[in-house]
Amino acid sequence: MSIVLKYIWSIASVMRWGLRWGLVSALVMGVSCLAEAQWLPAFGRSRIGTAGFQFLKIQPDARSAAMAGNAINLVNEPGVMFWNPAGLVHGADRPWAGQVNHLSYWSGIRMQSAALARRMSSGDVMAFGLRHLQTGAMPVTTEFQPMGTGQTFNATNTSMGLAYARPLTDRFALGLSLNWIYEQMPDWRVHNATVDMGFRYDIGWREMRLAVGINHFGMNVTPQGRLLRPSLSRTDTLSTFESLAPPTVLRLGLSGLVYREGEHKIDGVVQLNHPTDQAESLGAAMEYSYRDLMSVRCGYEYQSGVGQWPSWGLGWSLPRSFGNLRLDYAFAGRQGLGPVHRLGVMVAWGQQ
Repeated sequence: MSIVLKYIWSIASVMRWGLRWGLVSALVMGVSCLAEAQWLPAFGRSRIGTAGFQFLKIQPDARSAAMAGNAINLVNEPGVMFWNPAGLVHGADRPWAGQVNHLSYWSGIRMQSAALARRMSSGDVMAFGLRHLQTGAMPVTTEFQPMGTGQTFNATNTSMGLAYARPLTDRFALGLSLNWIYEQMPDWRVHNATVDMGFRYDIGWREMRLAVGINHFGMNVTPQGRLLRPSLSRTDTLSTFESLAPPTVLRLGLSGLVYREGEHKIDGVVQLNHPTDQAESLGAAMEYSYRDLMSVRCGYEYQSGVGQWPSWGLGWSLPRSFGNLRLDYAFAGRQGLGPVHRLGVMVAWGQQ
């Protein structure tokens, strides 16, 4: 009799596993159908090129990049302040946590990001974040010297911010981040101040969470400087520029537990992105973890008119005597531009 019961229980477990994966497959197929039928509206298509500070759209950390930027729900390390500051509340249960990431971009462009979080005994979290992108030396070209003038220039993009997150209840958390942004070219420069804000709500069923985040909300600013523009008869000097708006984006995400069996766990997330200067996009991602020691991640973001490959990545957690050490890797790319690699290290330490 016991053998029969065990057999029936095994069949039921397999059926539950199949149902869960069936739901995930249906979700993926639904996203594919959206892509094919173009049900997802493209309200922002006519606004392409109307915002500046485009480096803010680059995914700064490896874990979120592995999930194609679907990060306002699942990511909880210090770098989550770049996505949804409220996620800092759900980070490592240590007084201190730090994270650094390196991005190898196209054409030799490099980007580094760093974040440091301090958790207070009350549960509130303060964090500082930095992003810096540099192009390296690039040749100066003109209309009459397309092969180069023999001179070089560098472009610099920097963002610094302070974030604060607070749990209002055991299920609801709010977060706010104030940021200073700076861009510099040889002939002009511009800086701006922006605000990031968001919340996370734990629904209380199957680890489901609802999150909303607004990023890069700020005023229009005008670059300062002088730009020389040579022509056939003379060289014009431009000192008046059009104002630039930050690339504000509204994100809405829903995440939950897809599968759990013993030490194996799979989480899933669906996220809708509404930028002010591009078409809307819809993304989905999954993260498999084994004993919270090893993680495998994948994700995809569909946006009308943009060819993007599925992203994937790996993570390894190494418990140490001082706390926890985690290594992350992500691979992503877009059609026609090639692959992009990201590396990240996160350390949590101290005793509460």
